[in-house]
Amino acid sequence: MPNRLATADADLLLGDAARSRSRHSCSLALVSRDEPWDIDRVMEFVDARLADAPRFRQRIRYVPFGLARAVWVDDPDFDLSFHVRRSALPAPGGIRQLADLVARLVDRPLEAGRPLWELYLIEGLADGRLAILTKTHHVLLGGPNAVDLAQVLMSDERASAEQDEVATWTPVPSPGDGVLVLDALMTIATDPLELVRRSARLVNAVERASRGIVGAASLTLLRPPGGLADMFRTSRPRGSRVGLASFPLSDARAIARAHDCTVNDVVLAVLCGALRSWILSCGHPLATSDTLRAIVPMAVVSESASSEAVISESAAPEAEEADALGGATSAEIASALIGMPVGEPNPRMRLAQIAREAATQRHPREAVGAKSLARLSGFAPPTLHALGSRAAIMLPSDSYDLVVTNAPGPQHKMFWGDGELSEVYPVPALLDGQALAVSMSSYSGIVYYGFTSDRQAVPDVEEIGELISSALDELADTAR
Repeated sequence: MPNRLATADADLLLGDAARSRSRHSCSLALVSRDEPWDIDRVMEFVDARLADAPRFRQRIRYVPFGLARAVWVDDPDFDLSFHVRRSALPAPGGIRQLADLVARLVDRPLEAGRPLWELYLIEGLADGRLAILTKTHHVLLGGPNAVDLAQVLMSDERASAEQDEVATWTPVPSPGDGVLVLDALMTIATDPLELVRRSARLVNAVERASRGIVGAASLTLLRPPGGLADMFRTSRPRGSRVGLASFPLSDARAIARAHDCTVNDVVLAVLCGALRSWILSCGHPLATSDTLRAIVPMAVVSESASSEAVISESAAPEAEEADALGGATSAEIASALIGMPVGEPNPRMRLAQIAREAATQRHPREAVGAKSLARLSGFAPPTLHALGSRAAIMLPSDSYDLVVTNAPGPQHKMFWGDGELSEVYPVPALLDGQALAVSMSSYSGIVYYGFTSDRQAVPDVEEIGELISSALDELADTAR
């Protein structure tokens, strides 16, 4: 029996030919190592890790005549050297040059006829560290036990100098067209409406992609043209730009304790302050009541446990928390629509409004805080960010202004191969029609922000990252 894509995963691929942006999420890791990197050893390490994630050696095969959803098959021509690539900055490279290179690599679409992921080893940083960019298509995040590539490759322990022997991988032969057609006909016989539903979804997906998702008529119904929302929408994508920023997690914790709120509320308020400053710097007037509608993933929904876990860190992070996700076989993200009060000039009021809105979305009895999420296998934030983007894709794009994903990570040192993971930035997916996407992660005492923007609509996205520091200082002043 072919391993058929789930309906939600198949829908992610519909209209890909007409879509302006590839649906993949990225993660950027900076890794320190005492000795120069050996590309052969890196390849061996990645090959060994893929043994625990067989989906990354599989490609998508479509059923003849579109009779049924596509299936996963082993790639008989799998070539690791095609997916693991080398790149370099003109030495000595800095963080701004790295962000520019990442933006160009993010824009490159994944090749449909191969496994849908890539990994770039970027050399040339001034301090000798290696930057590692991973790209994972959202379709790989469907189903139980699915993880982002970055999570597969990061671990709590340093890889030993001697690689364990890895069993030779042998692809399972792909079923022939006759088998796929017969299986599809059996599916149609048991569910005659499946083909009709699939055809309707395909037509709808192509139409939405061809008109850039955002319809001017529907947008006008929600807000008048020329308003604040238009700054965060685009109908003609012209490439991407990437911005990076960070600040100490201890600063956010101190503010959260002073205002009796969560760290999650604080990092959202810092982002809100930076966006407010950027909007004003663009010469756009703001009324006190102006808000941006942000889709924020608030909960991990465990299918086996039928429970929700809020993605946030408590105001008292030292407290122990129960792991409500234990035993879960599958997880999806539940998102909330939160108003970002960019028009409010008082940083204390901005934080209070965000905390109040976020509190209405929570389910305290089933809440799981940052420590529980950080205990997920490997480095979980890349997977959580990708799931957050998947959840946003399923919503009407004119119902929100930007996607903001936030995932707490472990507060101890982790490793990529035999190198120490020193920094990790999420690089969010920029969805069709959107001009800006933001992701935030915490790791080893630092909060990391990643911004992806449309090159034409938000050409100076790095300035938003630079404004993060001043927005944090505003909140810190209120805490004193």
